[in-house]
Amino acid sequence: MKILFIGSELNKYGGIQKYNRHLLKALEDLGHDVVSVEFKRLDLISKVFYSLKFLFKSLFFAPDFTICANINYSSLCYAAKKIFNRDYSVTLYGIQALDIKPLYRVFLESAKFINAPFEWTLHNAIKQMPSMKDKTTILPNPIIDEEFSIKNKPEYLLGRHKLGGAKIIYTISRLSSSERDNKGYCRVIEAMPLVLEKIPNAKYVLAGGGDDKPYVEDLISKKNLKNSVILAGPIEDKEMADYYNLADVFVFPSKVEGFPALVLLESLACGVPVIGGDQAGSDEYPWNGEVGLIVKADSVNDIALAIIKILTGDAPPKILDRNRLRKIILEINGREGYKKYLNNFIKFMSAE
Repeated sequence: MKILFIGSELNKYGGIQKYNRHLLKALEDLGHDVVSVEFKRLDLISKVFYSLKFLFKSLFFAPDFTICANINYSSLCYAAKKIFNRDYSVTLYGIQALDIKPLYRVFLESAKFINAPFEWTLHNAIKQMPSMKDKTTILPNPIIDEEFSIKNKPEYLLGRHKLGGAKIIYTISRLSSSERDNKGYCRVIEAMPLVLEKIPNAKYVLAGGGDDKPYVEDLISKKNLKNSVILAGPIEDKEMADYYNLADVFVFPSKVEGFPALVLLESLACGVPVIGGDQAGSDEYPWNGEVGLIVKADSVNDIALAIIKILTGDAPPKILDRNRLRKIILEINGREGYKKYLNNFIKFMSAE
């Protein structure tokens, strides 16, 4: 099958970009002919250039199907369907499905199907567009089994960040001022004084870049946490698994990210227990106390108590068993589990 893909720059850091990289590689591995149009800049001239490039590819590559990897580009897919009769799908993520604007509903309802990494996202979309109920499919975040595995704490990172002898709390997230409240990394910083009362050698490693860094640095200073919070900056792919293995607990108390976020899955594949926010889906297996702790995402106190439980070993032994955590998550999101969902995705593309 000839497939045209349109989305944001694939090599950028971010969960959405990684999700789409996995999808495209899986399709190529299955022998499909895939061509991508990636929006790499957002200024007006660039938008016009990439839009024309997409329409050009839609005409001359003549795809059997188009994958729209972001609702923001669905207008182009809608135009290509009207002009060239090209079927397309649209991928929805987290907060995009909370309040779908009327014009975007037109683009979505014209799609052959919509997909999302999370059931919760599709549930929100269907509430607003009941006609799409039978035109949705889940394609979850996959875990590449060999990419994330259990290792000892990497000595080079312990040295780089001066973490010898520390109990390490870890978050990786885009530091975004517009998503600060959703992602919850500032609430983890606010929880650190409570954690330090019980665990004086605790350190919080916050990885990721973005426009919210000045705010985060100011918060660290106000809380007198310069010796207890480390801003690691953006992480290269080759070091991702090492940073997870550095941690004693991974914390991501997001509100509407879509659950489970890819970072939670990657952490568990490395055998590191997780703390997540109480959003839709967090009460389902295995998130209901089997692989970590779910807290009130808005509660700094709850976040602190959960961190203390895990770092002191007061949490249920089963969520501190690294091999067990890895086994459970790979059964659901590993290579074999992902194939099942991918085959369903392809059936939707191929259906007459």
